[in-house]
Amino acid sequence: MITKYKYKASLPFVLHDMAVNKIEYSEGNLHLEFEHGFRMAQEPYPQVDGNITIEDIDEDFSCVLLLSKLGQYGEFRGEKLSIKDFLSKYKDVYFEIVDEMYGYNQVEYSGYLSLPENEYQIQITVSLYFTGNIVYEITEKEESIVAKIEALNKV
Repeated sequence: MITKYKYKASLPFVLHDMAVNKIEYSEGNLHLEFEHGFRMAQEPYPQVDGNITIEDIDEDFSCVLLLSKLGQYGEFRGEKLSIKDFLSKYKDVYFEIVDEMYGYNQVEYSGYLSLPENEYQIQITVSLYFTGNIVYEITEKEESIVAKIEALNKV
């Protein structure tokens, strides 16, 4: 017997190439503020202003991995930090998300981190285990766009 399976997430928004310019952690929730929002995952894929809160992060199974300079292959030096330690050490961050991966109570964002004291970008992976929701908060002016797209895709 052969069983085939292909995971297909039904996400409302996608974060590829979106820039996080502020990260806050409070009461077990991680809040990501985006410079220019994110894209809807439905045609025609408009970009909307908004932020994300990931609820009920489990700190014991979540971390930030800082790897080598962008594009560097071979040996590298890296650093694994807790969410709190990362935010304490790097207060002023600019993080471009290139890939996003989702699994059971897990999300992983990887991309490029820019820091004010570095002239180069660093590869970064934010790996989160959570038991709450991923809450997409769009601005009021964008709500009508989202409603129109959702209505078009139901037809």
